[in-house]
Amino acid sequence: MKTTVIALAFLGALAAATPSLAQTSVADQQALMRDLDRLMRNPQKPKQELHLALKGCHAEQIIRDRDADVEMAKPLAVSYGGSNSGWSMSMDKGFFELKMAFEWADVTSMTYALEKDEDEDEPRHYQIKITKRKKTSNVSFEIPLYTTNEATVKDVMRRLEKVRQSCGSRN
Repeated sequence: MKTTVIALAFLGALAAATPSLAQTSVADQQALMRDLDRLMRNPQKPKQELHLALKGCHAEQIIRDRDADVEMAKPLAVSYGGSNSGWSMSMDKGFFELKMAFEWADVTSMTYALEKDEDEDEPRHYQIKITKRKKTSNVSFEIPLYTTNEATVKDVMRRLEKVRQSCGSRN
């Protein structure tokens, strides 16, 4: 019995100290970001870039359009929030960028739905809706996935949910 307890204690300490466990999480997040970059690219808008940056329990959605229908006399930049949560937007002639940052612990729900064919510029695709709550405010935003394969979307949702759960979401 004493040998079993010592062996279990040793295995527990070894598992906690093994860096490969943390690296697996980082590797999973990097693989998820690559898949999201591919799926979020609108094939009809090649100069538009969408990215979900995952850094541990922090995420930032970046929307960048280098061929935006924007005419400005002077560049414009505004932001709201702090370093962990908030948004920033900048515009200039032909350029638009929006960044929205959040903590996974603040995410209260994630859903997905197939979008309707209302806009000719948008191919049929799924949208993931992420809702977060922080103190007295609720904020929702959407991430497009340019696929009609629901199994692909379910896999992305499963992987995002794994990140969310590992960060102690506040359901």
